[in-house]
Order: sequence, then C-alpha cells, then structure tokens
Amino acid sequence: MISYGKQRFDLVLQPISGKAVAVHAGEVLRVIQLGGEQCVDFNACNLLDYKEKMDVGSSRGSTGFRPRKGDIIFSNPPRYRPMIGILEMPPSCQTDVLGRTCHATLYEMAFGLELHTSCQDTIAESISEYGLTPDDVHDSFNMWMNTEWDSTGRWWTVTNTGRKGDFVDLVAFFDILAVPVTCGSGDIRWTSNFSFKPLQIQIFEASAQTGAIVDQVNARHGGLKNQRTVDQFRVKEIKPDRELRPVPGWKPRFVNFPIQVENITVELSQAEYNKAESLQEQGLGNDVSDVVRRGVMIWCNKHLAARRQMKIVFP
Repeated sequence: MISYGKQRFDLVLQPISGKAVAVHAGEVLRVIQLGGEQCVDFNACNLLDYKEKMDVGSSRGSTGFRPRKGDIIFSNPPRYRPMIGILEMPPSCQTDVLGRTCHATLYEMAFGLELHTSCQDTIAESISEYGLTPDDVHDSFNMWMNTEWDSTGRWWTVTNTGRKGDFVDLVAFFDILAVPVTCGSGDIRWTSNFSFKPLQIQIFEASAQTGAIVDQVNARHGGLKNQRTVDQFRVKEIKPDRELRPVPGWKPRFVNFPIQVENITVELSQAEYNKAESLQEQGLGNDVSDVVRRGVMIWCNKHLAARRQMKIVFP
C-alpha cells in the first residue's frame, strides 16, 4: 500500500451536488461511496491554465473504455501530458469513458422533464466558483458506471455494483482543479440504481512515495517535443468575445505541407511478386506497389514503433 501525506480536506457531497477542489502535484484525491451504488462523474483541468483539461478521448488508446488501477489519463493534445493516475480502485468499481455527462435537454426530450438534475449542470455549478462557465464542462471520467456495448455500437448501463465504503484514489501529476460530482441520472437510470446517494471526498498531501510516482511518470511520458505549451502556439490569446470572424490576411501553416512524395524502387523476386499479386487479389491493395507499401508500413508499426506502456509502475 502506498503511503500518502496527511489528510488536508474532507467533505461529504450530498446527492445531486459536487465540488471543484484544487489538487496539487503528488496529492491524492479519494472518492468514497458512503451508501454504495452511486455513479460519479469527474472533470479536471490545469489549475494554472484551464484550457488544458482531462481528455478521456485521447486517453482511450492506452486505457481502453474502462480505466483501471495503474492507468494514466492524459490532458488534451497538443499538450497531451500525464494528468491523473489511478492508484487504488476496487473490483466493484466499473469505469466508463464512453458516455458524456448527461444534460438537461436529454431528460426533456426523453421524459418531458423540464427541470431535472444533470451532470452537465452539476459540474457547471461546481466550476462556477472558479469563474468557469457551462461551456468549460468536458467529457467525463465516470466511476461506478457499469456500461456494456455490442458489435453494432449500441451501449447501455446496467446495475451499479458499487459498495458502501469502496473508494478510488487519484493522484495528480501536476496542479489541477478536480471536479467530482454525484451523477444526475441516478433516479431515472441504472447508473445509480434509480436513486441518489451521498459521496465523500478527501485530499491527502503528497508523500515521498506519491512524489516518486509523479517523477517516474513525468520522466517516462513527459518532455516530448510535441507536448506543446501555450508559448509554442501560433495563436496564444484566448478570444475575449464569442463571435467568430476570419483574421485578415491569415495564411495557414500546415505541418509538412505541401507533402513531398518520392518514388522508391523495391526489387522483388518472382516468388515475392507472385505473393504480392495474390494478396492484391485478396483485396489487400489496389496494385502490387500498394501491397508492398502497406506491407512495409505494417512491418514498421509492428517492429519499429515505440511501445510505451502507459501505466504507473508502482514502487
């Protein structure tokens, strides 16, 4: 078990409420089930630059659809930095990064409810303490949300298996504003088994062990040239108004544009040529050269591409 620093924050979140809290690098946010069976929606952004936010969509390639203990959730590209790590998670906590936060219009459309709590509104109200708006709510990391899906792309929620006393521990890799809320669909969906229950959140200060984990993860997955900061952006300023207008005289500067194409001669034996023709006939290319090009790139992806394990290495 990893040792944390002393507890510095403790709060009970009553049903259909949330809280935006600062969690500094190496500190641990604990989310606890007080009654069990309560879904948690979670947002987070950089405490010093709110435009850098948790990006579950970009993280799905490493975490899959159900992040577990040891997984790392990254911030949005082009920053793409390790942001949050899962230090502890019980087997009863099914996670989800498929479903966005529910919002009020869904309930009005589906049930005719013009006034119903929603995760979008709860997160928006929580972050308003820091001067952020409803537009700053983003796709959530859902804890204790038991989703299933099929081969057609349909997905749905089933029984919440969270148990009283269960908790999830999240470590911050840099200073963040963390926003856990009680899910707003609990009374009407399986997300919280048709009821609302309270949660408890605690923050523990950084310790030597959590600090070492932060250093290890940032060393392995940080410092890359393309993890760009605002000073590297072509447009650095945040628009003060909302209407969009083109910038006079603007010229785009696309990366590696215009593309340069070079033909390379590849010598094939008769057997290799016959094999390439056979693969073309099976639909694996438009012609023999296309088959060879695809084959080379498949080999490169398998043997040359760096295989970074996007996981926390526990001490």
